[in-house]
Amino acid sequence: MITKNALDGIRILDFSHVYQGPVGTQILADYGADVIKVERPGSGDWSRSWGPFIKDVSLPFANLNRNKRSITVDMKQEAGKEMIRKLVKEADVLVHNFRQGVMEKLGFGYDELKKINPALIYASSNGWGDTGPYAERGRAGHDMMARAEGGWFTFYDAEKPPIPGGISIDYPAGLNLMIGILTALLYRNRTGEGQYLSTDLLSVAFHAHAWDAASRLNAQKIDRPAAVGGTEEAIHKAFQTLDGFIEISPVFSKNALKDISTALGLGDLSEKPVFSTEELQIENKNQLNALLARAFLGKTTDDWMDELESKGVLCARINSFEEAARDPQIACNKMIVTMEDPEVGELKLLGTPVRLKGTPPKLKQFPPRLGQHNHDVALEIGYTEEEVARMTEDGIFG
Repeated sequence: MITKNALDGIRILDFSHVYQGPVGTQILADYGADVIKVERPGSGDWSRSWGPFIKDVSLPFANLNRNKRSITVDMKQEAGKEMIRKLVKEADVLVHNFRQGVMEKLGFGYDELKKINPALIYASSNGWGDTGPYAERGRAGHDMMARAEGGWFTFYDAEKPPIPGGISIDYPAGLNLMIGILTALLYRNRTGEGQYLSTDLLSVAFHAHAWDAASRLNAQKIDRPAAVGGTEEAIHKAFQTLDGFIEISPVFSKNALKDISTALGLGDLSEKPVFSTEELQIENKNQLNALLARAFLGKTTDDWMDELESKGVLCARINSFEEAARDPQIACNKMIVTMEDPEVGELKLLGTPVRLKGTPPKLKQFPPRLGQHNHDVALEIGYTEEEVARMTEDGIFG
């Protein structure tokens, strides 16, 4: 039986909230880090109040905060500030996703905290960055704002407003934050030195253009166009089948149209004069897609996948979330896990998308109730039972 964890002994003070920070710190918690979630007394993480709910548990919150401990601290009171300072002394990492200047106003900026703990890794993830015009004016950030200003709204129709594309930028921003933390931990293991690190939604949104960014940034210098097949440009799209939809990727083939059309029982359409070159396939793509669309309606998605894969054509069924959740590969990858709670009962949550074989992720702690671990954490950092009782009476925990 495997008992060790990859991040045993690493303590993280997690001031982050909603999505951007918690998604990264949860993966660290899955691998054994002691993540102490520091929340506002009374209300806590904003996502606690956003449903849907089972009993009093917010499901979005639950899916991003398992394996963590929760404490509530009034950081405007001196006794609350002192508790945070004591936690910082014993912490390896501090994480927050407040806008620029918030932690500094509370007295918990990096310059102050590194005096308490020089080995501290201080990780900041906000909307726009630590410097520059947006940071200087304390501009609030949000996922949709980052998608808008990072170039991820698409103009599908010149007569209609653009619409957002891609997944929530909060998700890759949280993963980049986690990468930064792990990199800083590796460096500290070699040198003993802590450091400040940051990422932000705008930078991550812009970096998500990695495939085509260099082409756009150097457009005036390009002397040879991209070698993208005409067939891919002509028919790379989804088609309706007898019982659903299928995605076709006409790539990695010398004659993708031949492979697809013969699999569909249409013969080799690339032999027809109207489709005989990739340029003609693009020019006549409406006619080509109409032929393919009629054929796809004749069989089920599974039937067509068998036919297409036998010809080496890359394809995939187009699933709703509910259909994806029933996919046997999702089950094999352990991407749906179950946790138990006396009040909520059985709760299904997403698994961990990266799996270490020697030290696999573990389920240890049901998503915590607000302030559930105030008492335990206070005792761990040296407070006595009497002091904890007095702090409770004084409203330090809310």
